[in-house]
Amino acid sequence: MRLKEIRTQRKLSQKEVADYLGISDVSYGRYESGNREPSIEVLIKLSDLFKVTIDYIVGKEDPAFIGMSEYEYSLVLASRAADERAKEDAILLLQRHTAE
Repeated sequence: MRLKEIRTQRKLSQKEVADYLGISDVSYGRYESGNREPSIEVLIKLSDLFKVTIDYIVGKEDPAFIGMSEYEYSLVLASRAADERAKEDAILLLQRHTAE
């Protein structure tokens, strides 16, 4: 599951997510570590909170990435995890190296 990845991208703590779900942060931590699997009801709430599909949460390919190469997919994931300055720098670097 991609719970930790998604949560950190959204800049949320385990406690904040656990509070939203109405469970303890220890219980939520078990979902992230893989020691416990969330119910479908919890997955639906997480999907609503994170604004992603359940398929994305559980590790299936997100439909938005269909047709992308592994390289393109890794660029998208890196971009989502980067701060605004890094995103701007990356765009400028890529634009400078495009074929003319």
